[in-house]
Amino acid sequence: MNALFKKILEKLKGNRFGLWPTFLRLIQKGGIPLLRGLRVKLIHPFKVNFPFYLGKGVRIHNTSFLITGKNVYIGDYSYMDCLSLGGVKLGNNVTIREFAWCQLTSSLSNPGELIEIGDNSYIGPRVVLGAAASLKIGSNCQIGSGVNFIAENHKFSGNDDIFNQGVIRKGIVIGNDCWIGNNVIILDGIHVGDGAVIGAGSVVTKEVPRLAVVVGNPAKVMRFRNE
Repeated sequence: MNALFKKILEKLKGNRFGLWPTFLRLIQKGGIPLLRGLRVKLIHPFKVNFPFYLGKGVRIHNTSFLITGKNVYIGDYSYMDCLSLGGVKLGNNVTIREFAWCQLTSSLSNPGELIEIGDNSYIGPRVVLGAAASLKIGSNCQIGSGVNFIAENHKFSGNDDIFNQGVIRKGIVIGNDCWIGNNVIILDGIHVGDGAVIGAGSVVTKEVPRLAVVVGNPAKVMRFRNE
């Protein structure tokens, strides 16, 4: 009996199988982020669904403009300012990884529109969600690290200072079941069709058809997935 008890202790301490360190990692990655999210849930019980996970160092401003589904995770040191006309809407099982940057409004006199991310979509680390115009990402999308969504463009005609000319806003729409590789840039006014694949490092300057595989700067259609 004593020998069995010692074996159990060894397992819990991680001397042989690492069960105790694994348990601590689960608490650190699941339990503590869950408690952070619970604070936001208690403040906005009808807008933030449970469970809601927040990594360490996450900053969310204007949480009254945030609406989430269930099982949403926002990674460590991400920054979100949700102030906008339509807010930030995250579907069920959305993951936004570490160091994400999300801002809709830079001037209170000209508020941004909205961000919508559909169910089961994954947003990789260091993604920039710049959504002065509307930014809509569909369901079941896989977005790589370092992707930039730029839903705004500066006017620059004539000799007047660019600072004084204002901006143009058209919006970005990403369909369902899209895969966007690392370090892609998607410019304002772009529509990406359902099931499209965008290769790493591409700069998307025009519409991407449904099921297209596009690569390059500027991104060009190489083939279609159903060919």
